[in-house]
Amino acid sequence: MAIKLKILLITFLTFFALNTQAQQIVFTPKWTAQSQFAGYYVAQEMGFYKDAGVDVVIEHTSTSDLALNHLLSGKSNAITMLLFDAIYQIDKGVDIINILQTSQHSGHVIVVRDDSIKNIEDLKQKRVGIWSSNFNILAQLIDLDYKLDIEWIKFIQSINLYISGAIDATMAMTYNEVYWIQSSGFENKKIITMDEIGYDYPDEGLYITREYYEKYPDKARAFADASRKGWEWAHEHPEETLEIVLKVMQKERVPASRKHQEWMLRETLNQQCRNKEKNPNFTLSNEKVEELNKLLLRHGRIDKKVDIEQIQGK
Repeated sequence: MAIKLKILLITFLTFFALNTQAQQIVFTPKWTAQSQFAGYYVAQEMGFYKDAGVDVVIEHTSTSDLALNHLLSGKSNAITMLLFDAIYQIDKGVDIINILQTSQHSGHVIVVRDDSIKNIEDLKQKRVGIWSSNFNILAQLIDLDYKLDIEWIKFIQSINLYISGAIDATMAMTYNEVYWIQSSGFENKKIITMDEIGYDYPDEGLYITREYYEKYPDKARAFADASRKGWEWAHEHPEETLEIVLKVMQKERVPASRKHQEWMLRETLNQQCRNKEKNPNFTLSNEKVEELNKLLLRHGRIDKKVDIEQIQGK
């Protein structure tokens, strides 16, 4: 009798452990630990996930391993992704759902090195730095639209080409390369924004696999709500949020510049507010989805339109 009870207890505990593991959300931000993901760290640190009944494990990727790889391999249930990439991946059959849109603007800019360049048209046949990753696609489509015939010079994550004068301009993110360029003595250089040239599409959103969403819809919604709460808290408490970010970076053994992370946090929070709005907005704009679809269809990057209902799993 005792043996049977022991077997039943082991079976129950095993089932409980497997069920708990299945409902656990493994979340992989698209880069190593930094202020770009501050709201999620806040939600974890302040207990927002726990209070919502969600067991969230944040597993960072590395510079050589895309977060999307973790999602496709089943290592992760949720990742952050640019709207541009999400539409592209959904068109290719990757079954993901946007549960929270954390950015309302593009962080992409073009930082000019050659002072004779005053606008986008002046980049015609110039040498311009560009990332080796998939961040480069939007820049290439702008090149085609404006018929610039740019000579793209690829880099991984360095501003050395810009500093040395080997290029005439470079693609950059407002929260990353722009900081390092200006910190290197190039504070007064012309910056061409995506809004200025008509390509201001929302960047990051929180995406979860449809499989997890359909199995645990309440958990998925609680995850999104708690994540939004983390970002809202970050807006209200930026100094405390910075300390949380630095704590996470130290734990992950990621080198941190306090000033850079402060800059990144400010830029990330600013991107969450729509034009002329002071408060963050965490909804996806149908207008921007439509505009981005037209761009991708025009250049043959997607085969068919991916509408907002499909992105949001409705």
